[in-house]
Amino acid sequence: MHCENWSPKLLFWSGGVKDVLSGLRGFLRPVFPVAWVGIALICVWEIQTHLSDTTLALTAGALLGLSLVGSRYVLGLGFTAAPTLYLVVLGLFHLGLVVPWALGVYDIGRIPWFNPHGLSRALELIIYSILCFQAGLFIAFATSRRESECLQRGGSDTEDVRVFSAGCLLLIAGVWMFVTGLIQLDPVGYYRITYSEIFRLQAESDPRFFGSGITVAFIGSYLAAAGASQRQLRWAFVGTGLWISMLFYLGFRGPALIAGLVVYAVALRKEASIPKWLPALTVAFLMVAIPIELKVREDPLNDRVAPSFAGMNLLDGPAEMGTSIRPLVETADLIGPGGYRLGKTYLVGLEGVLPNLSLRWQPGPNESIEELPPSHWITAVTEPWTYKNYGGIGFSAVAEPYMNFGTPGVIAFFILLGYLLAQLEFVSIRSSYGLAVWALVLGSLLWTTRNDFSSFFRPAVWGLACLGLVRLSSLGYSAISRTTRRGERAAKSLKSELRLG
Repeated sequence: MHCENWSPKLLFWSGGVKDVLSGLRGFLRPVFPVAWVGIALICVWEIQTHLSDTTLALTAGALLGLSLVGSRYVLGLGFTAAPTLYLVVLGLFHLGLVVPWALGVYDIGRIPWFNPHGLSRALELIIYSILCFQAGLFIAFATSRRESECLQRGGSDTEDVRVFSAGCLLLIAGVWMFVTGLIQLDPVGYYRITYSEIFRLQAESDPRFFGSGITVAFIGSYLAAAGASQRQLRWAFVGTGLWISMLFYLGFRGPALIAGLVVYAVALRKEASIPKWLPALTVAFLMVAIPIELKVREDPLNDRVAPSFAGMNLLDGPAEMGTSIRPLVETADLIGPGGYRLGKTYLVGLEGVLPNLSLRWQPGPNESIEELPPSHWITAVTEPWTYKNYGGIGFSAVAEPYMNFGTPGVIAFFILLGYLLAQLEFVSIRSSYGLAVWALVLGSLLWTTRNDFSSFFRPAVWGLACLGLVRLSSLGYSAISRTTRRGERAAKSLKSELRLG
């Protein structure tokens, strides 16, 4: 609804509420960092006194809630802001299981591997990550006051037909590559393969079309949403919805949910008209669909039916997402001083940016376990049978900096991450290109909350390269158009002079 259609009374009350919130924010902004220091000291005291795992889990949950509330009402970061989205996803994947367990509202017997003892080290690292992430946000807002003020007013032009068109083409190309690669995994019985068999077939055949199709389709969906006009957003929604529905049905729940979340956030930032009941309905659907999909994805594609709802718990969805705390628990137990990787895992991720252009497929060389990416390493060490059968248990955004540099690495990583995500938020409000950069970086980064950085570098670098090509072509087209117009004006001027002569 536009402001000019509001009644004078509504305008008065809405303006009054905004003034009150603005004044409250101005009062709390210098107070909240000081209060956060006090909260941090209390948390450090709890850690040093070796309180129970239950207490530490509840502390981490309360800290997450305080950080989200403070970011919203003190810093002015809405739910769709990059720092907020990252913190919400990080919290779900690391606390979705242990907080309901600590509150006594979830039966841990439903999670076979879960051991209610020995969680303290992992929970301490989670607490440090939340504390330091919020500190990074404080630093960003303290050093970028002008940008933070612009954040409250909103952005400028966020429509570009070239970005939208490039995104649509990439989305179509990516889906075609993905479907073609899926069929090539088993040309005769592709409609009978299960989720686990997909990974086995990838390891035994050429997976490049299949995996690259996922990456290209995600890039396309983000660009299409970022460059779309209000009318074009409908087509971006339809295309992305069909794509993530297919992914979800195949069993790729995490990538599908993250892609849908980022496109939804982009649409809200462009002030799209979205029913207010849609988010609540979506969350309710996912609470049921996530645990169901975990069971049915091991059935053949052409024989998947919903299992019985008997025995289901409403918290099964968050608890299943919260199992990403396991790689953190295992890593904290296995890695100690003298065993840190000192940044090698990030170099492994960077090596995966370059595509494999060889004409003949050959499996990778037999690497030692220590040289594997973190998500493969933790599976090989803790579940050798699963690793040999091409399965995995994922990884953790908190575990990787700890694996490289210990607790100081976690502290430094999350301070820097909070600062950089706030800067990314400031960039996104300026143009469709800024919004596209925001979506590409955030979409890739969110996936690292339950994986390692090898899943960030490839889609982020490829996506930014595609956006750069769109920008260069746009500048080139504009330069040619200006040259053509100058030539036309010169020709008209010459004709006029000849007539006068």
